[in-house]
Amino acid sequence: MKKRIFKILIVLMTVSILGLGIVQMYWLNQAFDAKENEFNSRLYKALEETVQIINQEELDQYYRFFEKTRNTLQKADPKSQIISSQIESDSARVKYVYMARIMVDKIQVPLSGKYHDSLNVTELYSSDKTMRIKKDSSMKGFQPLPVDLNSEFSDGSYTIERFARVDAGNKPISKRINLAHLDSVFNRKLIKWKAETPFSLAVIDAKNNETALERGGFQKREENFQTALFYDRNNEPNYLLSVYLPNKKNTIFSTFSALFILTVLFTLFIIGVYIFSIVIMMRQRKISQLKTDFMNNMTHEFKTPIATISVAADALKSPSIIKNAEKIKYYAGMIKNENRRMNQQVEMVLRMSQLERREMKMDLAKTSLNKLVQESVESIRLIVENRNGTIFEKYDSNKDELFVDTFHMNNLVLNVLDNANKYSPEAPQISIQTYNENKFYVIKISDKGIGMSKSVQNKIFEKFYREETGNIHNVKGHGLGLSYVKSIIDMHDGEIIVESVKDKGTSFYIKLPLN
Repeated sequence: MKKRIFKILIVLMTVSILGLGIVQMYWLNQAFDAKENEFNSRLYKALEETVQIINQEELDQYYRFFEKTRNTLQKADPKSQIISSQIESDSARVKYVYMARIMVDKIQVPLSGKYHDSLNVTELYSSDKTMRIKKDSSMKGFQPLPVDLNSEFSDGSYTIERFARVDAGNKPISKRINLAHLDSVFNRKLIKWKAETPFSLAVIDAKNNETALERGGFQKREENFQTALFYDRNNEPNYLLSVYLPNKKNTIFSTFSALFILTVLFTLFIIGVYIFSIVIMMRQRKISQLKTDFMNNMTHEFKTPIATISVAADALKSPSIIKNAEKIKYYAGMIKNENRRMNQQVEMVLRMSQLERREMKMDLAKTSLNKLVQESVESIRLIVENRNGTIFEKYDSNKDELFVDTFHMNNLVLNVLDNANKYSPEAPQISIQTYNENKFYVIKISDKGIGMSKSVQNKIFEKFYREETGNIHNVKGHGLGLSYVKSIIDMHDGEIIVESVKDKGTSFYIKLPLN
């Protein structure tokens, strides 16, 4: 895939994911608003029903009072009576309503038993009641109580509610409201309307907007829910019931938390799949590029032995060479060596293929690793010395017998030594040391070559990786050596550690468990 197309694809996928996230957030916000509106509606219904109950309970007190009065009048002997009312104001402009009831009872007092004479005597009975009216109240149009109370109570033409508002309005709010009872009623209504949430409430004076009564840590906020609690005689709100909800948002969120969690999980899953896809695509693109480099390197690596074999084959055809046995032996050996060299490269590729498919099996045998390392050093010593280099050896391990695959372990050490030689620009200085550390047998191979940066150190064990890519071949190879080394060490339950400083050299620590 071309780099430009790859970038465009990533941008489009990223925009799609961001768009999906924005849409999800929008719909979640809409769902929250809908739930909030539904919750507000339920809470207002609970408030309204609470206020209705409190108002009705107060009104019922007056109904019971007048019912008692009506029953008393009904039980009284039928007598002539007059009921009147009068309004007066004192010097402080406080109005008083005087209500008077006068009953007339006529009796006969006998004067003489002989003539049955009698004297008619009239007795008057009266009762007075005074009602004190608030200073700012208006009693215009006040009508005296009718004489026929029974009929008035029956058909409701006399408004007891109006009288209750006037009378109750003169009482302090603390005498009209029991906050514990109000709290209990409101809580029951919240349960009824499925709007349970922690709350605190207060009674607010509607005229001066001041808190008259409060309960449960009430806080005065603009977002508080409130409704009219008591009305005055002009049908204007006298007090307000205000409710503060400290956990409103959490309560609303809990009603659709399952939907929110599922939405977030699916969104995160999609984002995860997207990121994973991008990583896989980048990795595949990198592998594709590495494979292209690998093919170029392999082609280059094969060119030299093929050219050498071709030259040697042409030389063997020469009449002068045919008669010279030494020359024939020399060129035949050259062909053999170049053929072995190509075969080793092919074997390396095949071994890596087997490792990738997990088809390679280890042939473990008890082996002296000190001796194995010495043999590996001897195999590369001539190459190093031809470059005027030196190999320093130090074998400090006293426990060196381990069960290993001799063939692969030998190749492993040779690969690391070969890298130390190749990445040393001039006169290689290679040191190899073995020692025991805790429960491990350690092989340390160091050089004073070009070293590598931290970023390169994190990639050198990747398959096909080479610091030089493309057609740059100042260092020959095809990027399989250290990947092969890492795989073999893993199969022996060991580990390999690299330490390197740019332009100062590199050290490899190969650690194999003694058990």
